[in-house]
Amino acid sequence: MTKRRILIAEDDESVLKVTKRRLEYEGYEVVTATDGEAALHEVLGELPIHLILLDIRLPKRNGYEICQTLKRQPATARIPVIVFSASESVLQQMANRCIEAGAAGWVRKPFQTKELLEKIHYALGEEG
Repeated sequence: MTKRRILIAEDDESVLKVTKRRLEYEGYEVVTATDGEAALHEVLGELPIHLILLDIRLPKRNGYEICQTLKRQPATARIPVIVFSASESVLQQMANRCIEAGAAGWVRKPFQTKELLEKIHYALGEEG
């Protein structure tokens, strides 16, 4: 079985590194992006992305714009997107907009690894 590839789009280096390490430990292949343009570039690149962990507040393009763009394109519409944010007001508004645009779910930062993994397993249709 091939490894599932997850894109983490996060501009906070410490959150990015810790999350990447944990997901690699769980057996996933991880690709990272620190801004919205880089995230879109990775998703639209040659490598298949199986799931996207998407920070709502990113430089260059925010998570809502990215989610909306991906869900409108047939080639990327089925990729599960899990959005996350540390801001309560932004979380409520933007996460709801992302869900309306087709995101699979959201997580509030700081998140518990167990909660994140459960959402990833569910979005990918895996047993957790």
